Amino acid sequence: MKIVLVPLDERPCNAQFPTLMPKAGYELLVPPPQCLGHKRKPADRSLLSAWLLSASEGADACILSMDTLVYGGLIPSRLHHDPEETLAARMQIVKTLKARDPNLRIYAFQTIMRCPRFSNGDEEPDYYWDCGAEIHRYGVYTYKERLGILTEAESADLAKIKAKIPPEALADYTARRQTNLQVLMLALQWVRDGVIDTFLVPQDDSAPYGFTALDQASVTDRIKALGLRSRVPVYPAADDVGMTLLARAVNEAHGIRPKIYVYYASAQGPFVTPSFEDRTVDATVKNQILAAGCRRVYSLPECDIALAVNVGSEMLYLPKAEERTIPYDIERSLPEYLDFLKYALEEGKTVAVADIAEPTNSDLELVRLLRDEDLLLKIHAYAGWNTSSNTIGTVLCESCLYAIGKDEAGNRAFLLHRYYDDVGYCSHTRYFVDTVPVPKYGLTVFELDGVRGKCVEEGKAELLSYMKKEFPSLAEHVEDLAMWSPWNRTFEMGICLKLKSHRSKE
Repeated sequence: MKIVLVPLDERPCNAQFPTLMPKAGYELLVPPPQCLGHKRKPADRSLLSAWLLSASEGADACILSMDTLVYGGLIPSRLHHDPEETLAARMQIVKTLKARDPNLRIYAFQTIMRCPRFSNGDEEPDYYWDCGAEIHRYGVYTYKERLGILTEAESADLAKIKAKIPPEALADYTARRQTNLQVLMLALQWVRDGVIDTFLVPQDDSAPYGFTALDQASVTDRIKALGLRSRVPVYPAADDVGMTLLARAVNEAHGIRPKIYVYYASAQGPFVTPSFEDRTVDATVKNQILAAGCRRVYSLPECDIALAVNVGSEMLYLPKAEERTIPYDIERSLPEYLDFLKYALEEGKTVAVADIAEPTNSDLELVRLLRDEDLLLKIHAYAGWNTSSNTIGTVLCESCLYAIGKDEAGNRAFLLHRYYDDVGYCSHTRYFVDTVPVPKYGLTVFELDGVRGKCVEEGKAELLSYMKKEFPSLAEHVEDLAMWSPWNRTFEMGICLKLKSHRSKE
């Protein structure tokens, strides 16, 4: 099976993770780096289109980020000034692919533009540094006003923030949202027309109220009007969607729908609303399972994959390293959770651990218990990075592909990658880089001294040292690693492990 992937952007989570997944009887082609953009710089769409037309010859499936094809990437989708007609013309390559080969399965997705709650223009228009929080609140109040639930205090605050947001900034922001929304509506019509076989609408950093929620309501209404309610999921996600659709494409090629049993570490876990999302964990899990081409079941004996979700009874918002505790831990039983993992393994199930107890990083308490119980390399999938949805989409993809291909070596390699990235970097080394080399060299977490500069080199040394000290059973499989900062900041790092060729004792 030949699958072509146009990722959401050039970051490792989008362009690298899918290529590292365990093998399951398919060849995956991704664009070379020169075809993709760089953060705020859009992809070279002419070069990308030429590559796509060539790579997709004889392909069985194409997984397409419409944000990349139309805008040049995720961040450019928030910055462009292109008219709707220009954007629609760029979409025509999808019709060209389908017309050339009607049997080509097209899996596509397009995000609903986010509206962050903070004043930070690193990934937004420059004016977001000054009034981003106010733009977010303006959207929240606008939606609440439309619903008739705006309070007097909120109404008074709305009047104040209107005075702080420059009119030209608000006009630019709302106009772009409307343009992007219309492009998404056109893609929905193409789903109805049979041009796109499978389409997902992920919400990037969503919230219950605000501009994103307003757009979501419009998209949902359109989906209903087109009779696509059972075919087009709308749910919180972004950087995981390429992996989700990879799992779906492979599942469908094998004519299967893996059965997923979901187990939570906390009795309140299913009802937690994660940071950066607009609904409970369980509501998103249901959409993730369907989007990956799987089916949810409600007992362990009937499942193929046991999805074990580590979550407490509420969600922390970007905790600092010294503040990492799980609120109301009394509602969560990690000993019982670990016992479930052992039981599921004994029953011969593929076991996936979605570690979403803390946003943006792993729960170190859980991972140390997995270490102490010798489970780190016995489970079949693990992730604990960025948003809850990013983690869930990653482990669903890995567990589906492992269950199909039984690629033990490839699966172990990706597990090791996740532990070094999610546990070693996100949960420890990122804080080290933020607080030691960054201030030492007079830099900021948003602008380092280069993609492979001194901050990255010191971070690499810290990461290797930390993993060797804290997780020797993992470090014994790793000879060395390469590390780089794809966007010259500390939030994410690219990591490439060099594994030892010999097979170490378990």
